[in-house]
Amino acid sequence: MTKNTSLSFTLRVLIAIAATGLALMFMQRAADMINALFLAWIIVLVASPLLHWLVGKGAPIWLSFGLTLVTILAAFVAFSLVLVVAVDRFAEAIPEYAAQFNIMFASIRDALNSLGINPSDSGSIMSIVDPDKILNIIGSFLGGLIGTVSNLVLILLLIIFLLLEAFNAPAKLVEEIKAGNAYLQRYFHLSKSLRKYIFITTLVGLTTGILDIIWFILLGVSFPVLWGILAFLMSYIPTLGFWLAAIPPTLLALLESGPAVAALVFLGVVLINGFAENVVKPKYMGAGLNLSPFIIIFSVIFWAAVLGPLGAILGVPMTLMFKQLVLEADDQNRWIARLMSSKESVEPPQDIDSGEEAQT
Repeated sequence: MTKNTSLSFTLRVLIAIAATGLALMFMQRAADMINALFLAWIIVLVASPLLHWLVGKGAPIWLSFGLTLVTILAAFVAFSLVLVVAVDRFAEAIPEYAAQFNIMFASIRDALNSLGINPSDSGSIMSIVDPDKILNIIGSFLGGLIGTVSNLVLILLLIIFLLLEAFNAPAKLVEEIKAGNAYLQRYFHLSKSLRKYIFITTLVGLTTGILDIIWFILLGVSFPVLWGILAFLMSYIPTLGFWLAAIPPTLLALLESGPAVAALVFLGVVLINGFAENVVKPKYMGAGLNLSPFIIIFSVIFWAAVLGPLGAILGVPMTLMFKQLVLEADDQNRWIARLMSSKESVEPPQDIDSGEEAQT
């Protein structure tokens, strides 16, 4: 009589949890490398149509590759330099703002005490919003972003090799695509969805960031370019991003100009970025990424805890990749993908007829 040696469901779950924990520990230790690799892949994913367009127009391969690479490098370096300069200026001003915050909070505490609120109670109330912690969180987040983009050599090397693969991959895989390889079709469908999402989000984010900068300048808020860049970066965080982008400039306006201007700053950011998030992006993105609001927020928090500040920005694409390439590709786990979706059903990707859309 043959014994059934298969593992029980409980044991399989415990083994999966242990394996996941080890994988997350590794990812946390290798966060800089993973961030650089995923950032380079995202950049090439968006830029690869330019490479194929130039080749399609009859440009030599070396010229098409060079122009695409120069375009990527120029945009990335320019953005990194502006971010570094703006963050350095803000970091120098943090101690001054922290002192002003403490003075303001002390006056608020005195006002609460004068209204008969117990000093210990007012201290507990005010300790919920610690100005030093708020400023340090903002500084740490921006500093973490600089730590990633400053690894320019590694990101550039990754971009070069990924860009080469973006040109060669369709020719390599066209036979597999024609043969109906379901997993490749799922990957290319994901790439197309992510490319559309990132391209539209980038254009909308740039527009809202510029409008925010103009609004901050009109209201006299310090470091308007920095907060515009933050608004641009937060546009990659659906649902939650524009609320987070509104907090730092509102706090600075409260310190520098009082509650009325702070309210105008907050209202302007919410109106500009909220309109872009809830009206403009859905209009051009159509069905969107098919992730529930809870999963979006959870992705931001989870990947930020694992990979640092850049994980908050890349969290949604990474979650979408895991959902479509791992969960939806497995019949036994497709129900989890359905729970993560904003729709009632998970539709399989449409067949790809040629290698035209097979771009890394």
